[in-house]
Amino acid sequence: QEGGVAVIDIAAVARALGVEEKVRVALHSMQNSLNEQLKTTQDQLQTQMTGVEESAGENPTEEQQRQILATNQQLNAEFNRLEGQAQQSLAQERVRLISEFRIRLEPIAMMAAKEKGLDVVLMKVTPPVFTYSSEVDITNAVTKLAEEAGMRVEIPDEPEESVEAPSGGIEEGSE
Repeated sequence: QEGGVAVIDIAAVARALGVEEKVRVALHSMQNSLNEQLKTTQDQLQTQMTGVEESAGENPTEEQQRQILATNQQLNAEFNRLEGQAQQSLAQERVRLISEFRIRLEPIAMMAAKEKGLDVVLMKVTPPVFTYSSEVDITNAVTKLAEEAGMRVEIPDEPEESVEAPSGGIEEGSE
């Protein structure tokens, strides 16, 4: 089998080492933090909107009504922009955590492959592997070597409760 291809189920290795759960908990915690920040921002923007409406009085002129509508649209656009940034930050953190794990695992996977006389390691998931012999599956060997290398992680405690993302944006006339 000299020069052959090894196959690894990297998701199974991540599960066995506790990395999958650690990433899930870290992202959940980050999501809660971002949701708290968004809620605070939403409250601040809503206060601005209420101030604009109150300054126009009970019977706003057409110009004041246009100003209220324009302010509402501007504040909603700002909130939507910040909400998009939060989602992008979460996605980037997920990619960073997964990449960090893969980089640490790569030399270990190659070592396990070399022990079987194999020179290439493909992930079972991507690109899709149609079929392979169990003799070239190095998932268990990589898991064992990774554990020996100290890659098993302690799973942090789950946050007490989830913080829901604010919804609805900034409302007109919410007094």
